[in-house]
Amino acid sequence: MVPSRGMLSVLRSRIIGRAGALRLVATLHNRRGDPLLLLTFLKVLSREGKLGSIGVAWSIPSGNCEPGWEELVREERRVQEALRSCVRMVHNSELSWDAKSFLGRCYRSFQYEFMVCLNLKRRDRRLKMVLFDDPSVREVRYREIGNPEALLHEIAAHPSSQQAEVLRSRYALFRAAYDRLEVYERMVLQPNCALLEIPLEIAKFEKTREKYMADVLREHRPDVLLLRLVHCLTNPPPGLEKLGIAQSEALPVRLGLTPMNITRLSEAERIVGPLPLRD
Repeated sequence: MVPSRGMLSVLRSRIIGRAGALRLVATLHNRRGDPLLLLTFLKVLSREGKLGSIGVAWSIPSGNCEPGWEELVREERRVQEALRSCVRMVHNSELSWDAKSFLGRCYRSFQYEFMVCLNLKRRDRRLKMVLFDDPSVREVRYREIGNPEALLHEIAAHPSSQQAEVLRSRYALFRAAYDRLEVYERMVLQPNCALLEIPLEIAKFEKTREKYMADVLREHRPDVLLLRLVHCLTNPPPGLEKLGIAQSEALPVRLGLTPMNITRLSEAERIVGPLPLRD
């Protein structure tokens, strides 16, 4: 069913929110096209005067929650080098050209929330950027990029003509993961995509990490928070909770937020206008 103009107005009001209301945006690790979608959505918020500060779940070596521009640029270079390493590995592999192109674009989405925020701040230095992830898990977060060697070996086992389609079928799951938590749980616990992987070592930090993040957010109160979906689940799937990856008292609950304050990034597609076709 195509939504009416009135329905779109209500949806837009809920997703955009009102001035002064804390808005939490739930993202996935690597849904194809999400960097562009997130950038466009944040530009809409900025244009409507609802984005003066933005919080992103990331940290830098100093642990500073409001780092200067030079510190942010140094971290950007480190993320870019992690990407280049994976992309070089892909392009030096024996995969088909279509599979190389597809997988290379996937790896370039690594840590897109942080990179999108830097893009916005580069255009407008007045934008306040708050990093609120616990610095103790910073190095673990870099391992979310998964195991490129194992993935390339697995994909290369398929005939060249099928490799790109195998990758596309795996990434199609990202479209369902926002709405079907059993799909999301399976992708996290048994990752077979390039980046949807949460290192199990992170579970031992989760309780102190959630408290740290909540404390920083209460102090700084950014207009918009960018959080991975796993932090936003008030009723997490049992598999994630059992492993300690998701907490029963989710971050939105700690912050006193209701579901009306939470936007899953997939919902923003209906208000930002047409985007280029994606695989």
